[in-house]
Amino acid sequence: MPPSGGLAASPGNADAAAATATPRSEQESGLSIVAASQQAGAGAVVAGFGLIAVGAVGGWLIWRSGASAAKIQPEDTTGVFLTLLVFAAAVERILEPFSRWLPGRAAEAALSRTVTDVNSRADGPTEADREAVAVATAKVARAKANRTIVAWGLASGLATVASSAGGFYVLHAVAGADWNGVAVWVDAVVTGVMVGSGTKPLHDLITRAQNGPPSP
Repeated sequence: MPPSGGLAASPGNADAAAATATPRSEQESGLSIVAASQQAGAGAVVAGFGLIAVGAVGGWLIWRSGASAAKIQPEDTTGVFLTLLVFAAAVERILEPFSRWLPGRAAEAALSRTVTDVNSRADGPTEADREAVAVATAKVARAKANRTIVAWGLASGLATVASSAGGFYVLHAVAGADWNGVAVWVDAVVTGVMVGSGTKPLHDLITRAQNGPPSP
């Protein structure tokens, strides 16, 4: 148990928060550092769009080979929305086991170690300790931003391939089976990006539902 002058960090991530949490009374008497939001790095942005490009090529190859399934044509826009919801849920569940390899885990572990080391000191945190925790917390925020972009690209690329193979194209589904405003493989990319953009909020919703209501 850290002393009353301990240091608690709040990186905004459930895993890191659980690893570094301290009792409320100690948090109030200590110092809490919350990282400001950070933008993703250029490498993560390139990786995200690169994954979408790979998915687009895969969708185009499936369409070009004629292996695509027949177009799914819901009866109304409600059916389109529900299909997108199920599609996004399926992609989110498929990618869930692979989330451990996405950016951020190392930064969260480093922050946890830093806070543990600081809280173990009997004389309380020094100015250097505060700076070290602030730097580690900022790295967690940057890592989270990178993870969000990479996860979006991965989900969008996978959904693009699944859209082309399964025959669900959101623009054609809304406009009608006879609409030819854009190529089918382009519609697959649009569908993939829409599905990939919906997996993050859907993941948060599923996680909150599984964890139950917050304790009072």
